[in-house]
Amino acid sequence: MKIYDSLSGKVYEIVSKNITVYNCGPTVYNDIHIGNSRPVITFDVLIRFLKSQKVQVQYLHNLTDIDDKIIKRAKELKQTESQVATTYIEHYMDILKALNIMPMVMPRVSENIPGMIDYIERLIKSKSGYVTENGDVYFDVKSISNYGVLSHQNLDQLQEGVRKELATDKKSPLDFVLWKKTETGLNWKSPWSTGRPGWHTECALFINKYIGDHVTIHGGGIDLKFPHHENENAQNNALYKRNIADIWMHVGHINVNNEKMAKSLGNFILVKDLLAKYSGNDLRWFIYQTKYENPLDFTDDLLTQSCNELNKIFQQMNQGFIQMYLQKVKIVKTIASVDKEFVTIMNDDLDIPNAKAFIWSQVKKLAGLIRSKKFDKFQKQVAIVKAELDILGIIYINPLDNPEIKSLIDEWNLALEQKNYVLSDKYREQLIVKKVL
Repeated sequence: MKIYDSLSGKVYEIVSKNITVYNCGPTVYNDIHIGNSRPVITFDVLIRFLKSQKVQVQYLHNLTDIDDKIIKRAKELKQTESQVATTYIEHYMDILKALNIMPMVMPRVSENIPGMIDYIERLIKSKSGYVTENGDVYFDVKSISNYGVLSHQNLDQLQEGVRKELATDKKSPLDFVLWKKTETGLNWKSPWSTGRPGWHTECALFINKYIGDHVTIHGGGIDLKFPHHENENAQNNALYKRNIADIWMHVGHINVNNEKMAKSLGNFILVKDLLAKYSGNDLRWFIYQTKYENPLDFTDDLLTQSCNELNKIFQQMNQGFIQMYLQKVKIVKTIASVDKEFVTIMNDDLDIPNAKAFIWSQVKKLAGLIRSKKFDKFQKQVAIVKAELDILGIIYINPLDNPEIKSLIDEWNLALEQKNYVLSDKYREQLIVKKVL
């Protein structure tokens, strides 16, 4: 499989059948917006596809449950930080389930403080971390030779863009915190002071703890590229003299009115609000409109359009099964592999939009098979499409597996036979509402 590496700007070919993947997770001070969901959906498709190709995957997705934003939110809600974090982690898990995200290892910061203290100790011993008189610990970006390699900037360029701090005990404005001395909010005792770890150390430690000195693919939203991913990479270079990832896979923003969606801008749309009107299938299908690294525009019209397109795909699949049922044609459970062309498309830098278009072209063939009553071929074709939809995390359920739907179909058919068209229209409307027809 070929994946674009945003560090080198080149396409990297994965040949190993055993890989590791790390995708940065949310800071749990609020519910996630649709922009936050794009990386986790994208990486879910990546994992599903790799596993379908018999690749062994170890996948980590962290939860940041210690942060200034959580402290602020706790004060607003008059709750403890732990209560806030627990609430929003539960909400996040509900959303992942609704979006049909596969299970993954999800370490929490608060449960890994001793490991982070040890990791910071190692950075200090390597002469990359230093302790200030105040008890803060910083990373010295000049201690490594390639700081800025991921964001494609050198130290001079980066320093030009940093505000000069008036009172600081940092060696350089670019140096970032490894341990923050504080008694505000949750805090722990360390060899340097009472405080808590810096954000950039979390993911570096998790990769080191659960995977090793590097990960095959590391990713997240494009907004994390600098400084978060750059600073993760710097710490790994200090300890292991190598980049923390073979491939950096950055997912593009979702924009509203050509502006990046963000909580800080107040233009965000919460996933939980969208799930009140649309299904997880609908949101996933919408996300698949553009390549993962490109920006994606959000509008209600585009989401509705995606929803309608997916309904048409399901309706075409349903039509064949309903006809078979009404004509008493034997329905068998068919297991099929994905089409080779689908695999080729997905192997090309996870080209989900083209994979989506390919599935649509396969679905269009179903109409002809239904008309010609080639139901054996229809069932095989549906099985192939279903296997491909599974890789995209789209859930298709045969309507005949639902006794209530099957009963409605019987009533609808009986009303048609009796030429009771008012009643048949009533049943038909019910099937349409349930998105069977």
